[in-house]
Amino acid sequence: MSETQPVRPTVVYVDDEEMARKYFARAASGDYEVLLAGGADEAWSILRQEGARVAVLVTDFRMPGRHGGDLLRQVAQHYPHIVRILVTAYADKDALREAGNAGDVFRILEKPLGVGTVREVLASATKAPGLRPE
Repeated sequence: MSETQPVRPTVVYVDDEEMARKYFARAASGDYEVLLAGGADEAWSILRQEGARVAVLVTDFRMPGRHGGDLLRQVAQHYPHIVRILVTAYADKDALREAGNAGDVFRILEKPLGVGTVREVLASATKAPGLRPE
């Protein structure tokens, strides 16, 4: 008799800081399949391959090269089913508001992220379809 495992939602986490990626993966990997990217271009490569099964994208705002706001806008246009969450360690509220408005952001989180916050936000993003951007 074969037992089927429940499918875990897939989350892509984008951050140029390796420790931040490891910390996020550790906080979320129990309930989610976590795919990690070190920047917007790497995340886009992952999405081109796995976009149909990705439920949530969590991206840092300030990164070398393209910033998270650019990635959010691109994902909103090409993968509207993906819930988008923006993370920042900076209090640049105007830039964050612009990125949030342009990318239909579900939530904006400030670093450092706590384990409880990560789990709570991911649960809301994956279990509250009425709140998901369409």
